[in-house]
Amino acid sequence: MIILFTTQPHCSTHRDLERHPEIDLRVIPYERLLRARRLPQATYIFSDLDRLHFWDLECVASIYRQLREAGARVLNNPARHRSRYQLLRHLHHQGINEFNVWQADDEPPTDRYPVFLRTDSAHRGVLTDLIYSPKSLENAIEEQVARGIPLRELIIVQFAAEPVHEGLYRKLAAYRISDRVIGAPCAHQETWVAKYGQRGIAPGELYNEEYHMVTEHTHAQALGGAFDTADIEYGRVDFGLVKGRRQVYEINTNPYFRNLKSHPFSIRLETFQCFFHNLVDALSEIDTPSQKRWHKLPDSRTWRAWLVDLRRTRRLSRWPRMP
Repeated sequence: MIILFTTQPHCSTHRDLERHPEIDLRVIPYERLLRARRLPQATYIFSDLDRLHFWDLECVASIYRQLREAGARVLNNPARHRSRYQLLRHLHHQGINEFNVWQADDEPPTDRYPVFLRTDSAHRGVLTDLIYSPKSLENAIEEQVARGIPLRELIIVQFAAEPVHEGLYRKLAAYRISDRVIGAPCAHQETWVAKYGQRGIAPGELYNEEYHMVTEHTHAQALGGAFDTADIEYGRVDFGLVKGRRQVYEINTNPYFRNLKSHPFSIRLETFQCFFHNLVDALSEIDTPSQKRWHKLPDSRTWRAWLVDLRRTRRLSRWPRMP
């Protein structure tokens, strides 16, 4: 059995995998975990960490530690989770990314433009077009704050992308499942913000190239270092190629899986089938056989439930003591 923890509004990301007959994958929301007294023997994956409130992150980090000390297989240590800003800055310092990132109060060097704005949390994408000057950046920040975006959430990201074809951009992806990194389908889009992709927009040779990247795991070995540097054992890395060098844009610990049922290019259907097969195979390798054994957790009188109740009462006279 594999149990994946995620936030309640984002429990449907692994629906196709939950229904797959070859693996026993179950999704449990953190809201339920934080009130649990025991958990069945399983492999546990802590996902969606960027959407957790600080207190909840501290709570689930304690549960992670308890499960690991009990001998369970657990992936993604919540205590080692980095925000988007921390991750991108860390990847730059480690030499994995050439582009850099700054907080809204920072002033990027003039030779690092163009830049754009996005938030440190959530997955809403970019907030602005490309910005080419310090004055324009100052105006853009003020505009976002006037819209109600908290200043502490705004980050400045250096632009790092190039078209893969005339007027066409491509976002690449790979997944890590414990010790394995597998290639994943791309997203092709007419704009540099390649997020979801546009159906059938790429020429046939790019879909053929995508097929070989997925079947041969072209970038897998190199991207393992990015996952290691980020301390992430389960998730999807989104990246691009700029002047032939990989640039990591994000690592999502709760990636959305979908199986493609139709497409103008049949090779793309084969790509998705191969990817899904590799994914199921990798998950099968980390599956823990079901047994009538349970991991006991502290009862509902502990600080974990206290913090959950805080969301309703908003009354907390002092910071909870770590167990």
